[in-house]
Amino acid sequence: MLIKAFKEWSDQNEGQIEILAPTGKTTVMNRFKPGASKDKLKELYEYFSVALPPDYISFLQFCNGASLFENPEYGGESFLYSAQDVIHYNEASDNKIVVANILDDRILIDLESWSSGDEKYLLLCESLNPVDYASRFYSNFETWLDRFLISQGEKFWYWKTERSFEE
Repeated sequence: MLIKAFKEWSDQNEGQIEILAPTGKTTVMNRFKPGASKDKLKELYEYFSVALPPDYISFLQFCNGASLFENPEYGGESFLYSAQDVIHYNEASDNKIVVANILDDRILIDLESWSSGDEKYLLLCESLNPVDYASRFYSNFETWLDRFLISQGEKFWYWKTERSFEE
């Protein structure tokens, strides 16, 4: 998991790292909560009555939530939810559960897709749209998180490219 190396790098300077942002070099803060206990993970399983994807559970075992790429002065808006937050922000009957909030975009796990064997179960719900308007990420949690870290907290999912192939 890339998150482990990222946390080690952040921990070297009490959570502060320097990144290259569109405005130039900037310092950001990363805050990681300690890993979730077996009891917290059991509570999450019992709340939704379904096993969550193993890559997401591995994240919670490693760090039970995090705030990433915060401005040291003003704070941040990139939150990866703890097990407790996931229970707090979702109903037990929900098939699409919010697991992160990135600058008003919500990242969701589609429990129905996951339960049916789809390895690319992650969804994006933009801004204040209802969850019913969530779109597919074609990714799992670990891949999404790796890409988010590599893009240094940018919403890479809005980057557009056009490809043309010459024959």
